[in-house]
Amino acid sequence: MQTRKSVLRAKSSTDSVDRLRAELHRLKEREANLSQELREIRAAAELVQVELDHIIQKNKGALVQKLPNEILAAIFQHAASYHCTTCVDPCWKWLGVCRRWKNIISHTASLWAHVNITPRWTQAMLMRHLTHSGSTPLDITIRPLAMRERWFGMAASRRHLLSLVALLAEHAHRWHSLDIRGFPPSTLQLMLVQFESVSYSEVERIHIESDKHESGALPWPNWITPDTCPRLTHLHLGAFRIPDVVPPLHLTSLALITDNTQWTPSMPSLPFALRDVLLSSSNLSTLTLYGTGRSFRDLTLAPDSIYMPSLHTLNLYPRDVETPGLECIMMAIVAPELRHLQYVPRWPIDTLAPSMFYSSEGPKFPYVTHIRVRNAVNGRHDMTSLVGAFPMVRHAALGGAEITAFLAYNGGSHRPVDYWQHLESLTVIEPETTTVEAVFRWLTDRNRKEKAMLRVSLEELSNSSEFLEFYEQLMRCAIVELKDVTVRIGKTTLPISPPLRTEFSRYTPGIISAVGSVLNSAYTLCEPDDETAVLF
Repeated sequence: MQTRKSVLRAKSSTDSVDRLRAELHRLKEREANLSQELREIRAAAELVQVELDHIIQKNKGALVQKLPNEILAAIFQHAASYHCTTCVDPCWKWLGVCRRWKNIISHTASLWAHVNITPRWTQAMLMRHLTHSGSTPLDITIRPLAMRERWFGMAASRRHLLSLVALLAEHAHRWHSLDIRGFPPSTLQLMLVQFESVSYSEVERIHIESDKHESGALPWPNWITPDTCPRLTHLHLGAFRIPDVVPPLHLTSLALITDNTQWTPSMPSLPFALRDVLLSSSNLSTLTLYGTGRSFRDLTLAPDSIYMPSLHTLNLYPRDVETPGLECIMMAIVAPELRHLQYVPRWPIDTLAPSMFYSSEGPKFPYVTHIRVRNAVNGRHDMTSLVGAFPMVRHAALGGAEITAFLAYNGGSHRPVDYWQHLESLTVIEPETTTVEAVFRWLTDRNRKEKAMLRVSLEELSNSSEFLEFYEQLMRCAIVELKDVTVRIGKTTLPISPPLRTEFSRYTPGIISAVGSVLNSAYTLCEPDDETAVLF
């Protein structure tokens, strides 16, 4: 029995050894396979790392540096179009970013074609623009320094500026546009003298205007003629004397601003100074005239004598009360495509009558959609007929007298303004109590008739009891906008301690709340209003 047990134990031990040896062999094989797989993974990872490092090294730097030169140059061109005209051209700043940017900018002529000159410029800066721009047409703006800087070294600054202008005159054949504004008349005249030597220029746009805060009329630039500027299409001259005959330029836009009164009735009557230029400009789309009637010589014009097939915008700003005045130009013009009409005299004069806007075939300007009239109507004419001359008006801007005339019942059940069936917005210029009341009553009637809500703009508004009384009511009847608001502070108290608070006059918080969404509770009202108001 004992021997049998020993044999069984020996057999069991032999089976265990064989099983363990088999398991060990299996594990050794697996270890070898895993080691081989690990080596393969490490090798693959090393290859991936090498490729990744190569890509990173190849694309090292900002994303903007990956852009092609052409796209980067286009971005520069777009960015340069938004900079201030009195600041140094941004190209000068971008040149110092990196060599690539400097190379692209220096070889992109269009970036140097915009020349925005101020007295800070040097001749070297101007020469660099003229050189790098190659043969590209030049867009030139010339502006003075800011007011706080003008008084330091004015004479030297003027001489320096004139030297730059003289250099520009030598490249007049490359001008595309010339824009000079903001200089006193004396300085501007010296600048224009530098251009008298110009014999030919391909300029297309000219805008020259003196400082609006200084008076003085300059002689008409003798180089602005059809022969010298054959491609000129846009001409805007401010504070210049109108010559006896304006050259017959072929323009698409003409603006003449003058208060010249050199012609008097005691002198021989001279023909209308603009006849030649208006008749020769068959493509004229915008005409703006600002000045006295005598500035443009004899305005006794035959009705419908000047045919202007392309005229789209007509702006007339009479500066006197003499007759005949600029309204005669409106009567003489035949403009079937007119869309925008402005007639704004300086003084209240009843010059607009319905007969001015009708011909034998009906309304002269039937497609006008934007109209602005002030100081020109007092209601003694047939207002329904006057409104009917512009049946397609969508946007109207009216002064107080026009509001009263157009919104009053003419003995019937309709107001004249109701004949503008396509009206979308109404601008009230310098609203007062009577005009705002009339507008409110009219809007209330419109709402009762379930007509579309209008957009009402209050322009050149000053804070007063009238505004506070009607503002909230208007808000219920229309979409109300405020333009050119003047806030007058009558009495203001600013105690420092205890906690800072502001006490405004009675009517100030309401308009401040409307303009800036400021809560009325942030102010303490006080009485009375101080008559010596301060502009805020």
